[in-house]
Amino acid sequence: DGLAERLGVGERQLRRLFRQHLGAAPVSVAQTRRVLLAKALIHDSDLSMAEVALASGFGSVRRFNETFQALYGRPPSALRRREARADSEGVRMRLPFRPPYDFDDLLARLKARGDAVEGRRWWRDLTPETDAATGWVAVERGVGSSSGDGLSVVVALDDLKALPGVLARVRRVFDLSADPEAITRDLSADPVLKPLVEARPGLRLAGDWIDAGETAPSDRLPDDFTPSLLRRAERWRPWRAYALAHLAAAGVRLETLETRHDQAA
Repeated sequence: DGLAERLGVGERQLRRLFRQHLGAAPVSVAQTRRVLLAKALIHDSDLSMAEVALASGFGSVRRFNETFQALYGRPPSALRRREARADSEGVRMRLPFRPPYDFDDLLARLKARGDAVEGRRWWRDLTPETDAATGWVAVERGVGSSSGDGLSVVVALDDLKALPGVLARVRRVFDLSADPEAITRDLSADPVLKPLVEARPGLRLAGDWIDAGETAPSDRLPDDFTPSLLRRAERWRPWRAYALAHLAAAGVRLETLETRHDQAA
């Protein structure tokens, strides 16, 4: 009910959209997200099972245990790796991405806009007003054979119930949901963009910690776009923001692009 209200749609329409695009009801999707977060915390942190249940959004430890027993035929504690050890800094876990991923380029752009970056580590203070908890979060590129294609995240906070929201914001800032294969395939239909995206498929967008935009970040354009550029940008959907990022990275001026479009027309 709360999600439908925030999105400004009816509950029936929301259920229909979930079925159409995800093949499952909103409740099932939310349950899957809770289970996946709980599994990550069980594997990568030293939190107790009660703390994992709280941090991953289960209403009670009993419901947490029953869900894992039903899905995996064993209690959640049986999934914990023996090598898991305590991290005195906070909850440490890995957030995956689809490679390639140009972490250093994204980190440089985050630093340029004023984010706190020390070496190859990004961090941010957490506040009750923004994050429903007090603490901090730090992100760096995962290293070692066990890290795989992911970022290493450490979160220290005074209320574990706020953890899912913090992790969602980290994913947005570091653009972890991007699909570089789809972006490269779709933007390559534009002859100007084709060599740019093929040369730098790991380029990512620097997301905002608090995102209040109505348009998806991947498809946003500046307000001052001319009608001519808007017409050309229609072919870039739903990756218009990535198209602009590639043009900027290659030093291509939009005025030049507009001239090419007018000549082609």
